[in-house]
Amino acid sequence: MPRFTYQSARGLPIKTTNYRGTAQDFADALAEDCRADYRVEPDVRVWHGDGPVTDPPAATAH
Repeated sequence: MPRFTYQSARGLPIKTTNYRGTAQDFADALAEDCRADYRVEPDVRVWHGDGPVTDPPAATAH
């Protein structure tokens, strides 16, 4: 199962998890959850693996 590092919205913690699917599938799912869980507009950024988040994200969603 692929490993991703992600941030659901600016100001929220950066986390790492496994997700069965593509980076874009994961970003889209996080965007939906962000509205419900945090009551903020999502600005999702997803990176492959658990490496540095200074590289451009592999996927984004709003």
